[in-house]
Amino acid sequence: MLFGTVQANADPSTILVFPFENVTNDRTLDWIGEGISQLIIERLQPEHGIWTFSREERLGAFEKLGIPETTMVSRATALKLGWDMGADHVVTGRFAGTADNFQIVARVVDMDAGAATEVTIEGKLQDVIPLSMSAAWRILKKAVPDTVSPEADYTARPPVPRSAFENYIRGILTQDFQKRSELLQTAVRLHPQYGPALFELGRISHLQRDFKDSNQWLQKIPETSYLRRQASFLMGLNYFYLADYAPATTVFQTLPAVYDVLLNLGAAFSQNGDRDSAADAWRRAIDTDSLASDAFFNLGYLSLIKDDLESAARNLTESLKLRGRDSEALFLLGRTYEKLGRLEESGKAIAQASRLSQRVDRWLTQPLPKLERLATSTLFRSRDEIWTEQRLIRRARSQDLPAWLELIQMDIDLYLLGDALRELHGLLRVYPESSEALSLLDEVRRQQNLR
Repeated sequence: MLFGTVQANADPSTILVFPFENVTNDRTLDWIGEGISQLIIERLQPEHGIWTFSREERLGAFEKLGIPETTMVSRATALKLGWDMGADHVVTGRFAGTADNFQIVARVVDMDAGAATEVTIEGKLQDVIPLSMSAAWRILKKAVPDTVSPEADYTARPPVPRSAFENYIRGILTQDFQKRSELLQTAVRLHPQYGPALFELGRISHLQRDFKDSNQWLQKIPETSYLRRQASFLMGLNYFYLADYAPATTVFQTLPAVYDVLLNLGAAFSQNGDRDSAADAWRRAIDTDSLASDAFFNLGYLSLIKDDLESAARNLTESLKLRGRDSEALFLLGRTYEKLGRLEESGKAIAQASRLSQRVDRWLTQPLPKLERLATSTLFRSRDEIWTEQRLIRRARSQDLPAWLELIQMDIDLYLLGDALRELHGLLRVYPESSEALSLLDEVRRQQNLR
């Protein structure tokens, strides 16, 4: 039996879009399946009243389940991912036909109703972009029936030339960074204001640690692009890694004050010598998410540097209560205990840290390394924004209680106690009288009290 009252859902409707299946006999068109999906995602993301998961979020979910990113998942797997990610609507589809008789069929599943409807768009293959835009608008109408966005906003003109679009999609699909970069640069040459291609070029340079080049690409993204916020976040990271902390601070201050932004803002303040502002940013991060360990870790590290040993011990202990097998936190706690004269506890903490990481042995004879932690994902979304009461109950319908408890037990076994508490809080909102969940909660508290 499910417990809890379903609240009226005034939150944006969430949409998860998968690549479309190629059911033509032409394998050279396989890239179009990802292309249709990406066009729909990009067009829906700026819309009010909906929250469209990005390709990056979908691939992150694939990785958790061990699914290769190029896999065409079954409908059952698509639904499972929809339940796991908190999607209100799941979009799968296919494309078929010939150059002169081309067809896109989108299947839209309403996860609450458990019902699916199909959207069919027909035309010519050369018009795949406007056809995809028509499909996007029809999907929007399914997800948000009272939308005021007119169809003409979607179909008036293609958002990008076909040639640029093809190079962009082929670029994001290739695993070779050099080839990917060449294809994306071709897309930008063909369409200089192509925000998604510019963002991917910036991300490639960032991953290759060419932070200056990364910012040069990212700065070209139009201010009106829906990607501007993610681009700014990545630019802030680039400035930080270039040791250019003042502009890093400025960039992070312009972004919404969510956990990841505050974590990075504090690190930029700290490296720029403003320790009081750093500590304030990290305390604000903890206020937004008390189950994440990194802000506690950074506060503990900063306190140790300042010789505020009691604060260092307290914050590092809080960090370890959320992430138990953390060699860096254990090492710093050991150093803190050493300075406090608690030598036996110091020896135990450092010995445990050494067992977890060989780096610790080197640190024993070196100055304290720089260990402030950063958030590197450009998504910086709050879990609480997704997991409303209604979506938790829907997830419970799709995933029985034993399976949910097993996931929590895995987190506990890995000493990811903060993650375990997140899942337990969600589960207990749906099953408040579950004796098994309450028992696991007691186990988490017991392990935390050992710290």
